[in-house]
Amino acid sequence: MADRREHAVATAQAYHQGNIAGLDDAMTRRLVASVVMTESSGGNLSVTNKQGYVGRYQAGAGWLADAGYVDKDKLQEAMKGYRSEWAWASKGHMTEFLNDPSNWKHGLSLDKYKGSAELQDDAFRINSGKAYHQAVKNGVLHEDDKPEKIAGFLKARHIAGYGGAVAAATGGRVMRDSNGTSNYDYLHDITRNRDGLDQLMKRAPGQHAPEPARDSNKPGVLKEGAHGEAVGKLQGELNKLGYDLHTDKQFGPQTEAKVKAFQQDHGLKPDGQVGPQTQAALDRELKLQAQRGGQHLGDAEHPAHGVFKQALDGVHKIDADRQRTPDQISQNVAGSLAVAAQRAGLTRIDHVVMSEDGSRLYAVQGDLNSPLKKMAEVPTQQAVNTSLEQSSRELAQAGQQQTAANANQKAQETQAQAAPQR
Repeated sequence: MADRREHAVATAQAYHQGNIAGLDDAMTRRLVASVVMTESSGGNLSVTNKQGYVGRYQAGAGWLADAGYVDKDKLQEAMKGYRSEWAWASKGHMTEFLNDPSNWKHGLSLDKYKGSAELQDDAFRINSGKAYHQAVKNGVLHEDDKPEKIAGFLKARHIAGYGGAVAAATGGRVMRDSNGTSNYDYLHDITRNRDGLDQLMKRAPGQHAPEPARDSNKPGVLKEGAHGEAVGKLQGELNKLGYDLHTDKQFGPQTEAKVKAFQQDHGLKPDGQVGPQTQAALDRELKLQAQRGGQHLGDAEHPAHGVFKQALDGVHKIDADRQRTPDQISQNVAGSLAVAAQRAGLTRIDHVVMSEDGSRLYAVQGDLNSPLKKMAEVPTQQAVNTSLEQSSRELAQAGQQQTAANANQKAQETQAQAAPQR
């Protein structure tokens, strides 16, 4: 037990993915230590149980999908006919699913995940942040709750599920797992120091000072009304990550909306202000994007960005006609239309049209009334549920295939020209 605790504390001290929503630095590390001690004997990155749950946080496919690492649509298709992930996993299907790199997003894979503390810790931060915001929204937690209660709730949520955590936090029923440990036990690991880590954490070397509370009046915090080079840099970073913005160096309502969307997507408090935590999350995502080696459609340097932007302009017109505020769904739809347009041979998108029943969307090149117009179509629901990252990847793959096809055709033509004439 001592070794497990020491390993858990070392894992927590090495954690550098930023504070989990609702917690300061010290309590974030306290939560990490407690969870990895329970789940992976202190932080083993590659440990995998017989059902296929993997890594220091014993991640399942659904948890990985929630973090944005695994394709949700493919996961839902793979789990058809099963009532729960556990039942599906117990048949060996989760192991099969996670071993297939095509089920992962952003060029990730099971081996890459198992080999990266950064990826595993960031997934835990993202999902814990989402759980915190959900609990606050539902009135289960409050922003002024003691950090120990929030951290205890998040541990119970991670292991016993959201329902188990809510029950423990509100005096509901006791739920025990196969080891006989209850949802209350997981909550009290932190609220009552049941796991005995408080003393070890306090004397651990290299303790990090708690991050100060965000003060929007302090220098370095960008919010609505700010302007200048720092705002322009922020807008450029958001664009690279697919949150489409006009780079005017003015922090107006549109920039605030995109910041909130980014924060919501990454488990941060969606207050629309860019302080240390949000900037750290931006830096991490840009670093991961660079490591993946692929450009995002929202990046102005992406070869298909022009067509994507044309599609997005068309989608925004439909949003305006329906008095709908443009959001991430708008970008998902535009990305799907850009992919469909390329596959159909369109070189530009002049119009985006929705069918009368709203079930299909069309990208149109040329005059709408011209018999010579070119069209590409996508099912609306499919477009809504296809992430911009997935569309970016599909366009990159299609471009590589086209380049290879062109190279083969050129080689064949060269061979034909070089052949002796009879």
